[in-house]
Amino acid sequence: MKADFPVRYLCSKLAVSPSAFYAWAGSHRTATTLRRAELTELVIAEFTASREVAGYRKVTAAIHRRGGRVDRKTVASIMSEHGLMSPMARRQHRRAKRRAAAAADPADLLLRQFESLVPGSILVGDITYVPTREGWLYLATVIDLASRAVLGFATGKQQTTKLIVQAMTHARKSGLIVRGTIFHSDHGTQYRSRQFTNYCRRAGIRQSMGALMQCWDNAAAESFFSKLKAERLDWITFDTRQAATAEVIDYIEHFNTRRLHQTLGYKTPHEALNELQPAA
Repeated sequence: MKADFPVRYLCSKLAVSPSAFYAWAGSHRTATTLRRAELTELVIAEFTASREVAGYRKVTAAIHRRGGRVDRKTVASIMSEHGLMSPMARRQHRRAKRRAAAAADPADLLLRQFESLVPGSILVGDITYVPTREGWLYLATVIDLASRAVLGFATGKQQTTKLIVQAMTHARKSGLIVRGTIFHSDHGTQYRSRQFTNYCRRAGIRQSMGALMQCWDNAAAESFFSKLKAERLDWITFDTRQAATAEVIDYIEHFNTRRLHQTLGYKTPHEALNELQPAA
């Protein structure tokens, strides 16, 4: 209460001399300091014994095994104060710092409302992989929400920003994508890259991203991949990436022109696109 009343006034009310109060406060601070010093020695010893790979939880458990009494928050505080971090924690710390320094990710402009009546106004995209005996084949897609048509795609050996730029460039050849078009994706590093951000800015495309680690926030894009794999790719073993690419292209052609889509009232994406075209 000394923040609100003079110490001498409080001591007089409690029948304690000011000198006794100050003597007690000094000994109390010393005991706390000594306890902190003892715990610091224990924490450093256990962290060193783990060959500097243990996190604060394991260090706390190790102290408990030796009969010590300390809570995890205190151990975490001491380790942070002395820079005691496991290699994994250091990597996570560096990633967090890089992410904090980077530009903020785009906002979620869809909020799981995967509907549109104007072709080319809202697009969704994602990347998946196809196993072959040569290695992975990566596939990037750009899908129109109004018609569910795959407007653009690209395949390649690597999961790069170049791959999604190629897919978007392919989609733009449809003539449906104009300035103000929304493109929704997950938080993949390719979609968050400066190269792709600049590409979208030049094209007048507004980026949108769902929440981190929420697959449902990009369900429309992932739905196409589940159909592609369940209806075609899961039944085939590919020797080469070229063979897998040919099968992907054939399925996309089938998906766009012949496969009936329940969301579209059992029409094909191209039929829906032709009906909605005047609105574009």
